[in-house]
Amino acid sequence: MKLRILNIFASLFVTASIITSCLDSDEIEYKPSQNAVITSFAIKDSIITHYNAQVNGKDTMLSTSVIGSEYPFIIDQYESRIYNPDSLPVGTDISKVVVEIGIDGFHVVIEAEQDSVWQEEDSLSFEKPIKFKVLSLANVYGRTYTAQINVHQQKPEEMGWQKMEGNFPNIQAQKAVLSNGNIYVFAEQEDQVAMTKTSINDGKNWTSLQTLDIPNKADYSSVMVWNNSFYILADNKLYTSTDALNWNMVETEQTVSRLLACTDTEKSKKLIAADMENHFIETEDGINWNQYDVLPEGFPKAQSSFTSYTLDTNEDINRIVLLERNEEKTDSLTSAWMMLDTDNEWVDLACENKDYACPVLENAAIIRYNNKLYTFGGPGQRNTTFQAFSKFFQSEDNGISWKTVDENIVFPETFNELYESAHGDFSYIVDENHFIWIMWGTIGEVWRGRINKLGFERQ
Repeated sequence: MKLRILNIFASLFVTASIITSCLDSDEIEYKPSQNAVITSFAIKDSIITHYNAQVNGKDTMLSTSVIGSEYPFIIDQYESRIYNPDSLPVGTDISKVVVEIGIDGFHVVIEAEQDSVWQEEDSLSFEKPIKFKVLSLANVYGRTYTAQINVHQQKPEEMGWQKMEGNFPNIQAQKAVLSNGNIYVFAEQEDQVAMTKTSINDGKNWTSLQTLDIPNKADYSSVMVWNNSFYILADNKLYTSTDALNWNMVETEQTVSRLLACTDTEKSKKLIAADMENHFIETEDGINWNQYDVLPEGFPKAQSSFTSYTLDTNEDINRIVLLERNEEKTDSLTSAWMMLDTDNEWVDLACENKDYACPVLENAAIIRYNNKLYTFGGPGQRNTTFQAFSKFFQSEDNGISWKTVDENIVFPETFNELYESAHGDFSYIVDENHFIWIMWGTIGEVWRGRINKLGFERQ
């Protein structure tokens, strides 16, 4: 950066000359403007960004350019701040940046131990914020602005994980659900299911285990949140609660063997289950049920994991994708099952190409995340064997074909050991802030992870 030391006497002389030249007679009085504000701020030129990539199988440092004008700046006149709300990409070099500054005043001064006049061709280092001030035509300085150029410190496509140090109880068999900004974990106990919870904004402070108020032993794995209430099965009867502690039996003649899934959008609110004869049944109020055909051959018989979401092409229709948890891995391939809430027919999404079939994973989980389906869990196989939590499997065609994710969206290497230490017991949810939460039983650990770009906020 070329520094021009501000000569205050020269500035005063120029200002005085302007005033004198404008006074043509005693009848005309000229008052120089005291305005001294920055009205616009922008990056003038392109900036170099460095990034790592695989070239011929080797990590290689590459460079590209970022068009500065594509990142507009906000001038907060109240706080005297100048910043770009959309951060520049990771690796952007902001040590030599040429900016354009628009003002209402005489000229711009860079405030430092020794002030200097800013010139349009100056290249400035924004590795630390820079302070600017404007000199008015009346030779008065205005406010001092703090200008910063924000650069992402994380690679957008990578997933970052954090261990939530806290007091999560050492429980065993468990299932987690999300409701009104809180994570509820229901745990198998000797006499009755118990519950602990925390806020998604906390994750470290969990409530003490509290036993559910249900006369019969509840099935922890059946718990669901639907229509602003909790639902759980006990002795083939359906119970509901608004606080997850005090429960009432739903007054219905329908007996239920399993809760399969639910849709919970403005246009579709259905609780989906199987009856004692393995018929597919559903309700919109928990009391009155519609019965359909017997569930198809090969449909999971044990409690399964599921996800539901609206179609990209029609927000009035929901797709439900269900995956058997496979409490013990087998040598055969598994498949996801799909149903549209308007069709009431389950479809086996078996993939003929075994290289892209859904893998068999012990305690398999399925989530809808970043507009894709993912499954993960314990050890398993699909042509080759996989260690527990070694990979995410991703589907971009709604559960028909699956591929392994080998970079960016990955688990910490310690998760394989955690799975073994927890004896395969874990629960999970995806919250409204795009965090994936994993609660590990027995060892009492909680982790959360998120694709970095999903957490980037305007600063």
